[in-house]
Amino acid sequence: MLVALVAVAAACGNGLVPGPGPSGPARPAGSSTLAGGAVAVPPPEGPTVSPPAALAANCSRDVSAVFQTWLNSLPSGQTVVMPGGSCYRLDQGLRLVEPKGLTLYGGTFRNGSTAPGTPATGKGRPVVTVVGGANVTLEAMHISGMNQGGYHARLAFAGGIELEGTDHATIRGVTISQTFGDGITLAPLRGGANRNSGHIVAPTSAVTIRDVTIERVGRQGVTFASVEGADVSDVVVHDPGLDTFDFEADQGDEGARHVTIDGCRAIGGSLFFANGGAGGSAATGDITVEHCSMAKAEGGAALLVQSRRDAAVSRGPFQFVSDDLWCGTSDYVACVQLSGAQATLTDVTFRFPAGTVHEAVYHLDADSRAVFSSVSASGFGHPGTAAEGSTVEISGGRWTPA
Repeated sequence: MLVALVAVAAACGNGLVPGPGPSGPARPAGSSTLAGGAVAVPPPEGPTVSPPAALAANCSRDVSAVFQTWLNSLPSGQTVVMPGGSCYRLDQGLRLVEPKGLTLYGGTFRNGSTAPGTPATGKGRPVVTVVGGANVTLEAMHISGMNQGGYHARLAFAGGIELEGTDHATIRGVTISQTFGDGITLAPLRGGANRNSGHIVAPTSAVTIRDVTIERVGRQGVTFASVEGADVSDVVVHDPGLDTFDFEADQGDEGARHVTIDGCRAIGGSLFFANGGAGGSAATGDITVEHCSMAKAEGGAALLVQSRRDAAVSRGPFQFVSDDLWCGTSDYVACVQLSGAQATLTDVTFRFPAGTVHEAVYHLDADSRAVFSSVSASGFGHPGTAAEGSTVEISGGRWTPA
């Protein structure tokens, strides 16, 4: 283990603690009170079309099949505006195949299912699935399910929005609530007649997620399974069943790269940020998380990045900048846990609840590297540990143990 401490002034407990310095960055104005999906998105300009009048627009019955058939029949470049106050029940979800230049604006879309469907739906389907395609926009929508709280494995795939290898997609001004699965999933386009083989054709790419609220979903707030380029901003995640952001690759040739999350608020959940899964030759990296905050401590760790022991490459780099994180509901879990990963944390504030006297700020394993620059940490038990072959560099900031 190599630990480099710059401007060290004192030793405390089981490890060295950097001395007095800046108390941490000022939070950007409005960072803890983001509007999320409540932001008003202006109606699209130019020609628009409306759903067929025959579709029940009061959520009285499932219109999945008819609505899906109509949307998939539209020519490229269409803008569909839902009537004011419309609500469409989509128990089987909408599966849009290779749409080009499609915009869906407005309306409420509700999945009324509370049990697994036929074998065709397995553990449920997202309310809106986009398979391939390009230049797709989903705006000013409310997507909801029937989840009363927590994770339910039997409906784990009944999420809100899933993009499968879509190029240049925008999700803006959307609220997703009480789905059994993820709020948003960025997944790959797969081969095979049913687009469900193990062969990956393309990742989701060039995605913009902006002004979104995700509330009480059963799994992750946002899952980045296979994505090349994503710009995420002003996202609020309330009480997900599992994690706020999960960069979870399902197989060795997928992962997430070139992702920026700038401006988010996490309220509840097990972890703020998690990265694990397969991640072989396409391991996740070049991820920046900035101007994000947590409302309270949850599962002990706030950041968890881990690689399989047989992974071909390490995870990273990860950059955390001007974030305000809570740690420490478990006394024996480090707040930042890295395994086979590289992370730099700059102007980040770590907070620990009173009485969390054993918790560490960091734990590094399997040839990891962490750089803490101008970090403020208060209330921890000890700075942390690093396994043989891992390095920790700490400069500036203020570290105040419990």
